[in-house]
Amino acid sequence: MSLVSLGLLLLRLLARLPRTAGYAVGRTLGLILFRLAHARRRIAHTNLTLCFPDKTPAEITALTRDCFLENGIGLIETAWAWYRPLPSVLPKVHLKGLEHVTQRPEGQGLLLLCPHYSMLDLVAPIVHQAVGRFVVTYRPNDNAHFDQAVCEGRRRYATLIDVRAIRDTLRALKQGEIVWFGPDQDMGPKGSVFAPFFGTPACTVTTPSRLLSLSRARPIFLALRRVEGCYEAEFIPFPATYPSDDLVADATCLNALIETAIRAAPAQYMWMHKRFKTNPDLSRQTRYLETEANP
Repeated sequence: MSLVSLGLLLLRLLARLPRTAGYAVGRTLGLILFRLAHARRRIAHTNLTLCFPDKTPAEITALTRDCFLENGIGLIETAWAWYRPLPSVLPKVHLKGLEHVTQRPEGQGLLLLCPHYSMLDLVAPIVHQAVGRFVVTYRPNDNAHFDQAVCEGRRRYATLIDVRAIRDTLRALKQGEIVWFGPDQDMGPKGSVFAPFFGTPACTVTTPSRLLSLSRARPIFLALRRVEGCYEAEFIPFPATYPSDDLVADATCLNALIETAIRAAPAQYMWMHKRFKTNPDLSRQTRYLETEANP
């Protein structure tokens, strides 16, 4: 049996855990990963150091550890989202701003912009509970077996579109669908601009602005956090000036919303991704290479 098959089997077993035990096991898994996943720990530490310059080294280390604990819980939440019976996937969810999603002209598409929170795969059941089936853009995994599991898990709630299939995404928006898009990762300089993210220039995709301009859909931001065994989800409208003719201004506006959402629960964000992989001079990886050389 391959490692992927073993991992998926473990997820199926973890899905059976009751909620309190699941959170405890998730924190334990997160602590193990904090100890063993050296490269990811260094990436998270670098990101947090750049984004929270007012914190001491000890505070950054503690926040990095908390981030792994929260993402460990996220692994359990993924198991629940993919494999639990639908009525038992979610505990109580506090929804705010739902009228921004439900009260819209007939046929108007919505682009739901959502960062990569630690409870990423719980976003689908939360949105599904609020509005019914919707569309999720995602990047297919290189491992076909794992990609199949991801698709089967997420198709319980949504239709999936390859994030690179822009025409398919546009078609869904023009047909009045709600489309989820994660706009907070460094995808390289092509199709991106540099805009401040916690005060540091970050390579930020312009795809949301282009999709909105071409489809006439409306943008909504989703802020999400885990609070004492329940979840708070807020649907937030963008300023009327978004999107504009200024891609940098649009990216700055989007990053500001992401910052505000993260500050409400900093450890619940996926800091393990190389958010500052591309530098403004278009060199790559230097911040993380320096960290790897000086762990």
